[in-house]
Amino acid sequence: MKIFYNAKFWHKSSFDNGIVAILTDQSKILKLLSELPESTQDYELVDLKGNYVYPGFIDTHTHSFEGGLYSLMINLGAARSLQDVFDLISEGMGDKGRYIFAWNFDEQKTHEGRFPTRAELDAVVKDKNLVLRRVDGHSCIINSFACDSILGGMTKVHCENEVFKGFENDKAVHWFHNSIESSLVLQAYHAASELALKAGFTTIHTMVGDANMSIGHYSLIQQHIDEFGVDFVLYPQSFNIEAALEVGARRIGGCILADGSLGSYTAALYEPYKGQPIRGNLYQSDSYWHDFITRAHQNNLQVGVHCIGDRAITQINSVYMALANSDYKDLRHQLIHCELTDDALVNQIKASGAVPVMQPMFDQLWGGDNGFYAKVLGQERARKMNRYATMLSRGIKITGSSDWYVTELDIIKSLEAAMNHHNPSEALTAAQAVDIYTKNAAWLSHDEAVKGQLLPGLMADFTVMNYDLSQPGTDQRVVATIKAGMPLYEDL
Repeated sequence: MKIFYNAKFWHKSSFDNGIVAILTDQSKILKLLSELPESTQDYELVDLKGNYVYPGFIDTHTHSFEGGLYSLMINLGAARSLQDVFDLISEGMGDKGRYIFAWNFDEQKTHEGRFPTRAELDAVVKDKNLVLRRVDGHSCIINSFACDSILGGMTKVHCENEVFKGFENDKAVHWFHNSIESSLVLQAYHAASELALKAGFTTIHTMVGDANMSIGHYSLIQQHIDEFGVDFVLYPQSFNIEAALEVGARRIGGCILADGSLGSYTAALYEPYKGQPIRGNLYQSDSYWHDFITRAHQNNLQVGVHCIGDRAITQINSVYMALANSDYKDLRHQLIHCELTDDALVNQIKASGAVPVMQPMFDQLWGGDNGFYAKVLGQERARKMNRYATMLSRGIKITGSSDWYVTELDIIKSLEAAMNHHNPSEALTAAQAVDIYTKNAAWLSHDEAVKGQLLPGLMADFTVMNYDLSQPGTDQRVVATIKAGMPLYEDL
């Protein structure tokens, strides 16, 4: 048995001065101690050096395969010109093998304000497959060598299009992902696990599949699931219900798309984009979603669907509401992102019982009266984005996530973003911010009796930080991540 001591322990909604230590046995919490035993010789003592212990944080929506893989590839986040892009690719491609991923590209941060052309990419990479992917994941461009490879592999994309969006983007990117060898797939997940633990997470939900009919390497990861330090909650990212059931999945989707993204002007809106005569795209019909979600529901699969714009959120939530009224099951269907919601739509989400799986870093990066949301939507609609506090106040149980690789996998930045929303009326308290990444997140995956709080009988999953979230200071760090009673990351 172990005793974790010399720390402040988060219990329910604050640090409890009455708890001086936690007693664990194997992987679980046995007891919250109000004092240390008179004799500790029969225990392994773990000195936490006066730091602050939270329940192990949970990220409820990541693309961990891509995040892990791309961490081994070329990050274009620092590029401020196309020449920067070309230099970063040229410098970084030497040891990357036949498939080169350049990611985190934001054309709006470059002097030219555009994607590179295919001819420009060909001048940098002639004889390897290259994909350059936009920061939001909803647009990409590939070089000519990759176009030839994809067409030769019978994946039909229209290479006369320079920048791929929508289905073309998905087909191209997933062809790349499905082409790499299994050893690199596992390497990517091991990298993701290490990054998650360092970032303060003990559990992360991750999408596996091509967002169409393939569940990709789901079975491979399922077979190796015990090898990873972090707990992966797997989603067959697919419309293939039979395949999900065959592998014993409890859920389906995650990032199957009802619409696209604001950056690509493909998120589906009721009113046009600011200065544009377009309202984005609904990727499937109402009847398609009704049939798919209903069939998944009948097979007791929890459903998660990507929906950013108010028109797409309404389309998906309407099916959830119909099922809640006609065939209620405690499946906890998800509205992934759920960004643009007016009061009426918030009330509809409350009525359906759906769970918004949200990303505080989206507001941090793109919110505010002069931010990206305001640029593409106008200030009035921008203030209706990411309504965390409003939803919680109306009894909607939201959860927190990063959408990593789209934003950084970092619990400190995510919590700070949740507490510092650009719209002060949507900012969360410290307790609410912790809840959406712990208690609510565990509940989402039906694991509330297993993890998510510091309580006897639950897993000994702890995130140790060097500060009290309600009183932030400087040099804020994750100093240890403890999974099932074992320190898997330490910087004490």
